[in-house]
Amino acid sequence: MPYFIDNHELNGDVHTEAIAQKHLKDITVQHRYHCRKLGYWYDEKRKIAFCLFEAPNRACIEQLHKEEHGNVANHIIEVDSRIIDFFLKQIESQTQTEKVDINSVSTQPLTTIMALSIDSNELYSLKQEERRSLSKLFKKLVLDYCNHFKGTVILRDQFASQLTFDSTSAAVYCALKIHKEFAPFIKPLQRKLFLKVGISGCYLEHISNIEFEQSVKLAKRLCYISTEKILVTLEVRNLFQSESMKVVIKGDRIKSISPDEVRFITSLMDYMEKHWKNHDLHASMLENHLGCSKSQIYRKMKALIGESPNSFIKAYRLNRAKQLLRSKSGNISEIAFDTGFGSPSYFSKCFQKEYGITPSDFQIMLAEA
Repeated sequence: MPYFIDNHELNGDVHTEAIAQKHLKDITVQHRYHCRKLGYWYDEKRKIAFCLFEAPNRACIEQLHKEEHGNVANHIIEVDSRIIDFFLKQIESQTQTEKVDINSVSTQPLTTIMALSIDSNELYSLKQEERRSLSKLFKKLVLDYCNHFKGTVILRDQFASQLTFDSTSAAVYCALKIHKEFAPFIKPLQRKLFLKVGISGCYLEHISNIEFEQSVKLAKRLCYISTEKILVTLEVRNLFQSESMKVVIKGDRIKSISPDEVRFITSLMDYMEKHWKNHDLHASMLENHLGCSKSQIYRKMKALIGESPNSFIKAYRLNRAKQLLRSKSGNISEIAFDTGFGSPSYFSKCFQKEYGITPSDFQIMLAEA
């Protein structure tokens, strides 16, 4: 897509914080207008703000500004891509212009939550010493990089962690570093293991315990459905790109989840949390709840989760069963029926196929850990 620079003549006493907030507003809604804001800078002397966009045409940028905050650009010009390097050098300069770093604004725009896990299906087919080494490395990487990027650990398990960051860039860089460092260790094990990562955010102007808990839950759900790629909400991706314009993420290691996809995942997982114990739960019930046809829900789930509806239901139940076995919430027969399986023998068969270990051996393994 072509590149555009616009400029806004700002009248009155304009605070840099207010301009930064308008910038944040743009990048959180830009997907609606098919734009991508690459950056901005503010000439305080002339009271002019300049923005750099990637967009299909001028009209998309005009519509974004007009409909979201009424601050219509005075001029929008298409620029040669060769000029972009010059622009990037200019916004790093502090001589004649003032760059506003949104992370230095007194009120941080977004608290970013990261959920990580290596609790994949083939983890339990590893030798005990391999699992211990894996857990030790995971713990070290999480703690080292969490400290390096000034994050906070809110939960840590043997093979899972949840962290928070004040900066979106810090969260994404932390995830990328851990992801990169972990890959060489997994490869020699010759198992289908993934470091699963999900990242969401919670705007501080609306934050409450409920909002924060929902953001944590979303990060955990993105982590649950992820495999090779780091899954992030679109607002996190947009903020990261805006804060880190010069950074190129090699190998497309991050996949952003659109607001519509977030709504689909949230609705799906909310329904599963309520009905996973129902022995009669099947794909058609998901179709009715989500308001999708059989083919639509199949395509969406394969694209987002990589599983068909029926496979997802079975995998979700088995994951719940694994949690119950770990917490010793009943014997194997009780857990089999509690998680919606018709018989203990069928449950054991499915569990072994999914995790490469029988439920009884899984219990022994936990006792020895």
